[in-house]
Amino acid sequence: MTRREALKMFMFAGAATSLAPVIQCTSSWAANENATLKSLCSGRLSVFNVHTQEALSVRYLNSKGEFDRRALTKLNNLFRCRHNHEAHPIDRDLYVLLDAIKSKLGSTDRPYLLISGYRSPELNEYLRSRSVAVSDRSFHLRGMAADISMEGVSLADIRNVAVSLNAGGVGTYSNFVHVDVGPPRTW
Repeated sequence: MTRREALKMFMFAGAATSLAPVIQCTSSWAANENATLKSLCSGRLSVFNVHTQEALSVRYLNSKGEFDRRALTKLNNLFRCRHNHEAHPIDRDLYVLLDAIKSKLGSTDRPYLLISGYRSPELNEYLRSRSVAVSDRSFHLRGMAADISMEGVSLADIRNVAVSLNAGGVGTYSNFVHVDVGPPRTW
């Protein structure tokens, strides 16, 4: 499947799911006095991993707002390290944050383009050797960060929405936005 075919598939699937009711998020992070995030969640994520060329559109929250373990396993696999293909548990709050950003953008019919999810220590060290912008304490190492973009949506719009949610770190780079569920901060 080509990237274009995957994006078309998501566009069609997104149109069918855009009428789904809003689901309340129930993670401890989202529940901590953040009614805005809770009210924005659709319970669905569509992601295209640009390195593996894999696509996934999944309902990760059920109608009661509970996490679906099978969906989380699929998402964790999609967010795996691109270097050694090691899957790592991704913080559920990251999925909630990504869902909230997408909903607030009004782009529920577009998949995220995932540039980086979980990073193994080896990959992180390799990236650090090539760039001062890579931290030795990266939230990617803990499954708490994603580098993303979205076709047809400007990086500035993604960044501005992520910053407005005040729910973690947000960094803007030349071809992606970094979001994490660490302390709120920007760069």
